Amino acid sequence: MNIAIRRAVGSDAPRATELARLAKAHWGYPADWLAAWRDDLSLSPDDIERHETFVAELNGEVVGVCQLQQAGGPSMLEHVWVDPRCHGQGVGRALVTHAQGRASGPIAIVADPNAERFYLKLGARRVGDVAAPMPGAPRRSLPLLELDGAG
Repeated sequence: MNIAIRRAVGSDAPRATELARLAKAHWGYPADWLAAWRDDLSLSPDDIERHETFVAELNGEVVGVCQLQQAGGPSMLEHVWVDPRCHGQGVGRALVTHAQGRASGPIAIVADPNAERFYLKLGARRVGDVAAPMPGAPRRSLPLLELDGAG
């Protein structure tokens, strides 16, 4: 399988947003939670231009996205989303590995609980938790992970 990683451009924003929403919905979250996260699951052309954002392509189709934020402070890995049809095919690994190579130091990741195992397999370490309350839900937190970068 030939996964091509390239720097995203503003015109990739609609597909990147679609991937975020498809991937999050794939985990079976309630519709009201997905609606509450609608803005958080959006990537604008400005976001893509401001932060290093990468897309993964298979046969010319964008099937994954990730964003490395390095603006003053620790690096953060955001918006790692893969088309559910491509889960388990190395797309996410290729994106994260590419971002690691671009990072100037350790990378912080606030992971969805469903993605924690994926990041741990890539060498991330759990360093804490972040509160993530949702209306009508029991106490909820997200894993805070750290992954080594190139720098």
